[in-house]
Amino acid sequence: MRSLNLKQLKSFFTFDLPVKYSYIYSRFRKTHERKRDIYASWPAEATRHQLINEYWNNALWHYLLLVVVATAAVWFYNDQLNGMYMIICVTVGIIVYLPLYFLLYRPVFTGDFLPKLETVIAVYEGRERAWLEKCKQDQLTNRALVLFFYAFDKASKANYLTPSDKCADLLHKIFGSDPGGIKKALDLIYKKDKRAKLEHRHLVEVGKSFEEAYVILETMQFDEGIQRLKQLEQQFQRP
Repeated sequence: MRSLNLKQLKSFFTFDLPVKYSYIYSRFRKTHERKRDIYASWPAEATRHQLINEYWNNALWHYLLLVVVATAAVWFYNDQLNGMYMIICVTVGIIVYLPLYFLLYRPVFTGDFLPKLETVIAVYEGRERAWLEKCKQDQLTNRALVLFFYAFDKASKANYLTPSDKCADLLHKIFGSDPGGIKKALDLIYKKDKRAKLEHRHLVEVGKSFEEAYVILETMQFDEGIQRLKQLEQQFQRP
């Protein structure tokens, strides 16, 4: 641990740490996720601005570290250190910042830090999109969700579901799915004319939705729900 801290200190002193890809990615992820916990719609662009501000804070601390080290070295080798020497050190330190800005901080910022930051954002957003796509793939389709709820509705004898916007909105609140897709699934279940117009390929898709719902109901060992769903499935079968 001590060796790691010394390595990080050395990296900071040479101004390597603030522009390391792993460091930038870690800071972006932690900052972005912390802000997302507070603001649900916090964009990556806002985190980008925060990391740019953090870079210049690091540059300032790096410069102050150099000034402190230089001042300590002068004090160590000069026994006659007085107020005049301190004023000279501060003045020289301020003057030296301009060359450091144009020769170090600015070129590193535009040529190294910013490209890595943009890469980090692209990688992070790509992984986030991949995770969302995986979640969508793992989630039941709108039609399967409606069939699943239909089984509970009939088995409980609540008989609440109807092909209405009200029911579609309710299921949207429960499952968080598209209300338009839910409404189409309800129409398909309750309206015979909708089922009659289904082409073969659509019937195959409906069959897959039934299978998805059956898997969940069988896992729950909900026999009554399975029976109700089988009765509905028979209405989709054509002679």
